[in-house]
Amino acid sequence: MLSKQLDRHLIFAMGLLVALISNVESANVLLSGAFGDGSHYFTMAAIGKTLVDRGHNVTFLISDEYSNRATDPEHATIFNFKMFHLPGLKKRMDKIFDQTAEMVFAEDWTIKRMLEMKDTFVSVNRDACESVLNDQRLMDDLAQFDAIVVDVIWMCGLYAKSFLERHRGIENIRTTVLAPMTPLPYIFQEAGSPFITSYQPAPLTSLTSDMTFLQRFRNTMTYIFFAVWGNNMAVTGFASDFVEKYDLDPRLESSVSDHVDLYLINIDFSVEFSFALMPNVIPVGGLTTRPAKALNNELESFMQSSDEQGVILFSLGTYVGSLTKTRPDIIRMFINAFRRLQHKVLIQLKEFPAYKMPDNIKVMEWLPLNDLLGHPKTRAILYHGGNNGFLEALYHGKPLIVMPLQADQHDVAARVIANGLGNRIDKDHLTEDYIYQQVSEVLVNPNYSANAKRLSAIFRHRLTTPASTAAFWIEHVIQHGSDHIRPPTHNLNIIQLYLLDIAALVVFLLLVILFVVRRVLRWCCCMNKLPKSKHE
Repeated sequence: MLSKQLDRHLIFAMGLLVALISNVESANVLLSGAFGDGSHYFTMAAIGKTLVDRGHNVTFLISDEYSNRATDPEHATIFNFKMFHLPGLKKRMDKIFDQTAEMVFAEDWTIKRMLEMKDTFVSVNRDACESVLNDQRLMDDLAQFDAIVVDVIWMCGLYAKSFLERHRGIENIRTTVLAPMTPLPYIFQEAGSPFITSYQPAPLTSLTSDMTFLQRFRNTMTYIFFAVWGNNMAVTGFASDFVEKYDLDPRLESSVSDHVDLYLINIDFSVEFSFALMPNVIPVGGLTTRPAKALNNELESFMQSSDEQGVILFSLGTYVGSLTKTRPDIIRMFINAFRRLQHKVLIQLKEFPAYKMPDNIKVMEWLPLNDLLGHPKTRAILYHGGNNGFLEALYHGKPLIVMPLQADQHDVAARVIANGLGNRIDKDHLTEDYIYQQVSEVLVNPNYSANAKRLSAIFRHRLTTPASTAAFWIEHVIQHGSDHIRPPTHNLNIIQLYLLDIAALVVFLLLVILFVVRRVLRWCCCMNKLPKSKHE
């Protein structure tokens, strides 16, 4: 009898705990993150895991050419997968990555080549989205979801939502846009959140919040360019003719703001330059950060063999890891520089060099960077400046040497330097001595490590994890909608928003006052000039 009572009390306690953990009923959530590969996928997966832990059903929409995700032991047990079919997608994406690797070190780099790559990327995104919208069985499956989380570089889920609303009669699908990189002007524009160029650095400027007049001018011009160019790449250009072809909401021709409830940006103000945010924009920097897991025997043995000197990590990321093939001279330069270090070095490359590595260097096709950054033998990381790697190094309190290659990596480098977390390597001035000096400076100067540990303590001092914060706000808009956090900016035209009508009124009143004062002064002058009478 006592045993049964204890069982009942245990069941009641477990039920109460589950109720406390999640404040919303189990929902069906669809995640759509860059076809199923790269850092964007893993950033979204971190949110998905937390949603599953909170009792929700989470499904990933990916390309069938990345179907290996569905058999990945880490994800297959917690996520469902829906797949769209676009033949040759992976081959096209690999070609884009190879072209990117070539272009970042190309001496004949031009704006024209960058725009051509942008058009290629937009074309792939459009074709992939059409594959989704044309798959009637897949669209029927998508009708079951309560919420959709889309990646900022592939917003197809928003067009799928509009299709379901207009052709399936589905209502109240809540949508969230996730931006895994540093702040993007067009996202703030879509969110209705201010972007103040007097102190808020625009992308690719490498500026801080402390700017001179000329820097503020350059920052403003850059902001305008990326607000227009980014919107064209991810919104208007991406969806041109989609509205008419699939009979979608006409408002999608110019903006997605009416179809988005929430914006999540992967930044943290422990290392970010301060700026204002509207309530529908939530900072969730460090989505992929977590305590380090144990390494496999091969890696652990290598780490321990470094003795007191420790290990340096070197990675150029998922998208530019093919330099062994495209620029073998650059890889040789880094290896020669690392050869001179007393430290051990772990290198991540897609393809291994044909020559023998020095004894202190180990090359691997893939590195568990988060787990390695959390290892006590790791001294620093030299990498390309990806936002996830930056925040993971911050979480584990490790200094960085950043060699930005493209996109927001230049902005990450600016944040690293401004916060005293490390230094920067200029990819256009590479030499063996230069690389060796920059790496040695970070290893020898204790201030970098001290700053990394100090800011890591600030970053970690929070009520909950970034992924939990993201999951909470997704739950919040599922349960309550987003009208109460939607800024009024989208209800104002440009004249009202920037107070141009008020400025015009003030100018008009000043002119009236000046006119009246001028008339009064003229009248007084005329009175003084009147002839005096004879009696006077």
